[in-house]
Amino acid sequence: MQVNNFSSTPNLLNSLLAILTLSAVSSVSLAEDEVFLAEIKANKVISVSNISQRQGYDNQPHFSADSSSLLFTAMYELTTDDGKVGQQTDSFHYDLATEKLSNLTSTTASEYSPTIMPDGKHFSVIRVGDDGRQLLWQYPYKILGTTNELVGESLIPTIFDVGYHVWLNYDELLLFVLGEPMTLQRVQISTAKSQQVDTNIGRTLRKLPNDNLFSYTKAVGDEWQLKLYNPENKTVNSSVVLPAKNMYYAWHQNGQLLSADKAVVLQHDLNAESKWQLFIDFSSYCKGEITRMVMANNGNYLAFVCAT
Repeated sequence: MQVNNFSSTPNLLNSLLAILTLSAVSSVSLAEDEVFLAEIKANKVISVSNISQRQGYDNQPHFSADSSSLLFTAMYELTTDDGKVGQQTDSFHYDLATEKLSNLTSTTASEYSPTIMPDGKHFSVIRVGDDGRQLLWQYPYKILGTTNELVGESLIPTIFDVGYHVWLNYDELLLFVLGEPMTLQRVQISTAKSQQVDTNIGRTLRKLPNDNLFSYTKAVGDEWQLKLYNPENKTVNSSVVLPAKNMYYAWHQNGQLLSADKAVVLQHDLNAESKWQLFIDFSSYCKGEITRMVMANNGNYLAFVCAT
């Protein structure tokens, strides 16, 4: 797939488009992606554990608001009734206290990016339909305890090819929508109306801690620049460039920006004229590169994905 009108960033954006074709993920050989959970106190590591610990794709970690649970996407082989072997993704739940891992959905469709919704009673996902189109869906947030399929519903049936999302409030959210170029769209559920915010964006959409701002990255040359979006006045301000041409980042609960260079997590204070500094070196646990990261609201846990 070609990206038009962005000749300065063709390699970067074409690579992003190739990875983002979620519906085609079952037809390619995937790298190993493991979800790690680090317990942190005073920015020092207490413990690190691989909570997925299996072959295949495990990605897109998301903490519950009370920091007691971690949701993530897991892919595994699935044999159909006619004997064909394919690949399937479901949404998994990890209980931090009991260390119990549960399949939340057990559906016949593939889901990505499980995110607990503002009401705390549902979680939203990107669901790949039989036609390969990607829609925003919701499911009740509960652990079935059985292999029964969880029943969900589409939240916005008219918007296709959704890649990622973050909730602004109970009725609105920001969507990463695939296309040429990729766009950031603000969508209202009750009206199904959307408004384009930006183009050529990265795959990480976040809310800033203790603030009403939201963040995303935008391709600038062969680097990724952080952008800050104010949903009240709908303005976008440019911020720092992420290290090592990395589009992934997270927010520390103290307001510091986190990103990684290989398996070393760096931090940056946006309120000071400072450079990227060492936060935690996870290279003894992750033998590849750290991609997605997210910190729990209580500041005591950091989940990260190690890609090898």
